[in-house]
Amino acid sequence: MKKSQLSYAIWPWGTATREQAELAAKEITEIGYKSFESVKAAIYAYDMNVEEYKAMLDKYGLTADSFYFHLPPCGQEEKLFDTLEKELDFVAKLGVTRATLQGTGGRPEVADEASKEASLKTMVRFAEIAKTFGIATNVHPHVNTYFMYEDEIDYVMKNSDSNLIYFAPDTAHITAAGADAVEVIRRYADRVNFTHLKDYTLGDEITTDGWVDTDVPIMDCFHGIGEGAIDFPEILKILDSVNYTGPLCIELDKAPISNADSAKKSYDYLVKFLED
Repeated sequence: MKKSQLSYAIWPWGTATREQAELAAKEITEIGYKSFESVKAAIYAYDMNVEEYKAMLDKYGLTADSFYFHLPPCGQEEKLFDTLEKELDFVAKLGVTRATLQGTGGRPEVADEASKEASLKTMVRFAEIAKTFGIATNVHPHVNTYFMYEDEIDYVMKNSDSNLIYFAPDTAHITAAGADAVEVIRRYADRVNFTHLKDYTLGDEITTDGWVDTDVPIMDCFHGIGEGAIDFPEILKILDSVNYTGPLCIELDKAPISNADSAKKSYDYLVKFLED
């Protein structure tokens, strides 16, 4: 795989203003990144003006890999679908062909079969709409959602169309939920169409609502690449074995020093394993 596949999730710089988006673009470009992922909320900072957003990206020679969407809690789905088509139209006009989709928000302690089925049904509805815009839907495991634990990942992968629902593994969320990220990615490598790469330190027990046994939010336990327990060289080998050519998107929710510092450290670690 190549250095050009490295991407960075820029939402931690902020999603409310154009100044936040442009600062993120400037700082990741200076490090060496050529692409990024943002979240759907950020497009409203540009008042849905695609040309103005494109002009900012062109200024820094950047392209967008994906935009991130959240499925709301059960019973609130229409809040997403009421605005989805105009948001996907914006994304498509940027030339973006991927959307990352976080599972249904909130969850009981155990998701039963009916809950899994309902969550998957909403994922499929999203993916079918996205496909009409030429956008592939990549489902993303995340704590405090109905797509959190290994059995829930298995359920979605086994009960969905591989040409409609793709996989966007998040190495830290998978690990925090008690699974082996390497083995999960190995199992579904041929479905991976996007990635979130961040590190995690083993040892803390996590609750379904996203807290660890030390009474801190799980996001505080995530680390830059190479600073935790996840075997990233092996993950890269697995992806390379299936000729994965998609983004290798590094993400860190809460940077210990600054977003730019974390982005550079992770870039410097991963680039050693990639071709020019």
